[in-house]
Amino acid sequence: MSFFFVGAFALWSVSFSPMNQKGIIVSIVHADDGEDYGDEGDDDYSSSETVSTKQKTVKAKPVYETVLVEKVITTLDPIFTIDTDKDGLVDGLDPHPTVPESEYFTDDDNDGIANAFDMHIGEDDFAYYEQENDENGNGILDSYEAMASN
Repeated sequence: MSFFFVGAFALWSVSFSPMNQKGIIVSIVHADDGEDYGDEGDDDYSSSETVSTKQKTVKAKPVYETVLVEKVITTLDPIFTIDTDKDGLVDGLDPHPTVPESEYFTDDDNDGIANAFDMHIGEDDFAYYEQENDENGNGILDSYEAMASN
């Protein structure tokens, strides 16, 4: 078996030797199968014999398919589309739909009572409470309790 391999190698080295009889190296060109070294439009090396072939081009028509699409319509309760107090919260999400939420955090007359609870706008509300009393003894003035219960 080794004799066969030695013989094949000797035959190959003689047949495909990169050197010719004079000892000059002959370059061997190798191209990979994936690379395309095809004609780039140069007709300098065209042969004298020309074979003409006609190619028939067939254009395929596009295939259109009709697909039914389900149309979904979402309706909202009108309470989620109206903002009565114009504070940016729709009435369905607004805890106080008739009073703007900013009124619960602002005090225009600086009397310590927010505008939403201020019974005497532009006046000091505590001046009115000085003459009132706490009949039930819970620490809250009776008129303020009545206002908060409304």
